[in-house]
Amino acid sequence: MNSLSQQQIIKIIDRVMKDITSQMNDDLRNTEDSISFSENVCSICTTFEGGYHATLALSVDTSLLVRLAQQVMQEENVPSEYLEDFAKEYFNVICGQIAANLFQAANISSRFQIPTFSTERYKVDENSVSQEVLNYTSNHNEGAQLIHQAPLEKSAE
Repeated sequence: MNSLSQQQIIKIIDRVMKDITSQMNDDLRNTEDSISFSENVCSICTTFEGGYHATLALSVDTSLLVRLAQQVMQEENVPSEYLEDFAKEYFNVICGQIAANLFQAANISSRFQIPTFSTERYKVDENSVSQEVLNYTSNHNEGAQLIHQAPLEKSAE
């Protein structure tokens, strides 16, 4: 199996995050500044397994998710019970594209667990050996933060 550097993986993740969101008529800009989230934040999280091991978590201002859901549904009013389903599906698409890109770039076969949803900001696992945080701001100045955590393991290949 071919391998990718951590930076190559982060570039793939960043590109997929922006591309999928752009397809929903919103653009995300990278920001070096820390994100100042609104009072209403939610998180979606999953774990990749197989040839690629990592936890990927997205914390996002709920207003950004609502607007993306409005675009997809082509409705102004998005029922609150739909928002969790939408958030999981949005993250499923992002993770599916990440898995496909990893396979295409380096023949890395991986799968990911069903994403979990929370109505609070993701709590970072301080025990992970490698952690990358990508901060984004939307067209409407909403915050999004994608956290990539790799497990503590060294390959003996």
